[in-house]
Amino acid sequence: MLEKKMLILSDIHYPIGNLRTIRKIIEREKPSTLVLLGDNIELSMFNDHFKAYHEFFSGLDSIFPLKRSIIMLGDNDYQYASDFRVSEVVKSYSPINFRDSGFKFFSIGNMNFFHGNLEKSEFIEEIGYIYVKTVNRINYEIAPRMLAIMSRLYFGVKNSDYMFLGHLHYLGISKNNVFCGTLNHKFMPFPNSLGYVTLRHKNFNVVPGSIKITHIPLNKPA
Repeated sequence: MLEKKMLILSDIHYPIGNLRTIRKIIEREKPSTLVLLGDNIELSMFNDHFKAYHEFFSGLDSIFPLKRSIIMLGDNDYQYASDFRVSEVVKSYSPINFRDSGFKFFSIGNMNFFHGNLEKSEFIEEIGYIYVKTVNRINYEIAPRMLAIMSRLYFGVKNSDYMFLGHLHYLGISKNNVFCGTLNHKFMPFPNSLGYVTLRHKNFNVVPGSIKITHIPLNKPA
């Protein structure tokens, strides 16, 4: 079986991370599969959330066929998924991930995708943000490692499998935990984390040594 290439984009926060940048990345990487890992849309910048979903997904679908994509939703966008119209927009473009796992967690082969938001409320998320800012003064790797541990325990993911996570706006690899960065250049709690992840796989099993993180310089959003 031939290897295939996957591109993972996390925390796009459209329109901050824009379609022009995404087009350039896709043209550069030429993936066979695209993964959106959540916080795809910055809904705070739109009055009409339904319109925002259509605008982003239809524009992206014109760049890369989303029927060949895995779409996750993060806390900035899945909280609106209880609106039937919004969830139907996402389903219409990417039916692959709407099985028992729903919007939040998706597992295939030895890959596990999760946006990373374990918080159950905005209050707990605010506490988490304070925690991240505090531990970042000591070591930038503490918060990602803790989130990886908690996510594996929460979903029962084996240590030998791969976890692909977002939410923190962190770009880096720790063992089989891959944090997939952000395209949101306005919010960077971790240095040098504007970017994305690519990997090669066989039947959704990661080819050893094939995971690559690509940093985008802040002064060059594309």
